[in-house]
Amino acid sequence: MALIAGASAASLAAPAGPLVGAAKALVAPKKPALSPRMAVEIEKQKKYVAEALKTIRGFKLPPGSDMAFEFRPMKPKRGR
Repeated sequence: MALIAGASAASLAAPAGPLVGAAKALVAPKKPALSPRMAVEIEKQKKYVAEALKTIRGFKLPPGSDMAFEFRPMKPKRGR
């Protein structure tokens, strides 16, 4: 805890200039603009995904129906 308190106090006492410069260097560069054809294709795919999710979520299972899958973890192998 003393180490954390000391680091916090040191960061408050230190000038913020170098920290701001380092933070700006870590910011991701801007993505290049999409071509109009690429933007249209992305919107088309978003629409397809939204329709598929709507279909999946709208499917009603009858009460007491079987599970789609069952997860059974395997024990780790020992002694190699």
